[in-house]
Amino acid sequence: MNEKYRVLSTVSIYHALNDGTVAAIPILFPVFKELFNLNYTEIGLITGTSLLVHLIAQLLIGHFSDGKNCRTILSLGILLISLSMLLLTQTYGFFSLFLFLIFQRFAASFFHPTGVGWISRIFKKYRLDWAMGIQSGSANIGSFIAILTTLYFTELRGFKFPIYLWAIAGATTVLFGLFVTRNINNRHLIVKISKNKKNLKDFYRKGLVFLKRIKLLIPAFMISGSAWGVVITYLPLLLDEKTSLSLTHIGFLVAIWIGVGCISSFNYGRIKNIIGRRNVIILSYITIGITFVLLSYFTNIILIILIMILLGTTVFLTYPALFSFISEITDKKTEGWTFGIVFTLQLGGGTLLLFLGGFLSDIFGIWIPFMMLGVSSLILAFFLIINYSKPIVVR
Repeated sequence: MNEKYRVLSTVSIYHALNDGTVAAIPILFPVFKELFNLNYTEIGLITGTSLLVHLIAQLLIGHFSDGKNCRTILSLGILLISLSMLLLTQTYGFFSLFLFLIFQRFAASFFHPTGVGWISRIFKKYRLDWAMGIQSGSANIGSFIAILTTLYFTELRGFKFPIYLWAIAGATTVLFGLFVTRNINNRHLIVKISKNKKNLKDFYRKGLVFLKRIKLLIPAFMISGSAWGVVITYLPLLLDEKTSLSLTHIGFLVAIWIGVGCISSFNYGRIKNIIGRRNVIILSYITIGITFVLLSYFTNIILIILIMILLGTTVFLTYPALFSFISEITDKKTEGWTFGIVFTLQLGGGTLLLFLGGFLSDIFGIWIPFMMLGVSSLILAFFLIINYSKPIVVR
């Protein structure tokens, strides 16, 4: 197999495992809420704090990974994820869940700046949008499997059983990745950079310059990150509180969202060729805004299924589109640092909304995070439309 495709295959399966484990835990919050007597504020604190740790860690790891062996860093991250899942099986209450989820999020922080940065560097001048769609779609497959099966296995064998399965899958995935990427040329693994290129102050200054170049996309990354966090964390809680659905059926409804997202991500390259990257994100944020507002009001099952299809089509199209915009203006020597910044923005939005969402849900109701995100997305879409004549990023 072509070495570039071997890299893409490895990054894709690592991404699937990474995002699968990240999705497997929030879908269990209805179980944890009842089992450990958690309120929405505590759930918001757990998810928000773990995301904050993820946010800071991936920025530092992104800086550290530039000039290092991508294969080694990614494999270490997956091994730590496997260990974190084993620890999560020992959860006994709020405090242990809080600590173990922080460790899991730290382990998950290895992948995105390093893995997506690796794909950006390898495919920057060769089928970039296609490669971004493939690795993003693979992540959605992992999430789809997690969401579809976790609550079903939990009802059969308890919440520890699916977590053990993901721990085993993590170790197996590392063996697969190391095998597939054996004997790959070092030019695909490491980019040599001089010591002055690694100066943290210099990177901080360049980071500010970079943010100015992508200022139109900053709220987009934050809203896309929030969309993932709100659906994966609060939708199961909303359905558990407002409907009579079983946990298995709740998992199935959320899985529809991810399953459609897989299809849209894999076809992103074709969609982009038809309507253009800018139109992809504008139409996506309009749809995201409308559907989240509807979710805050209605719990009719048929309507929720339609909303999940629309959200799956649009939320997951924004990721490869945004990443491709960034890749085109990124120096190959700073891929990790640059995508560390990008994913910090993405997680930053999710962290803020999860903190506020949990607190406000105890006051106003579980619908409030959906309304907040829906309105924010519609404002962003309006802002992108009135700035349509301006470049999305400054080259």
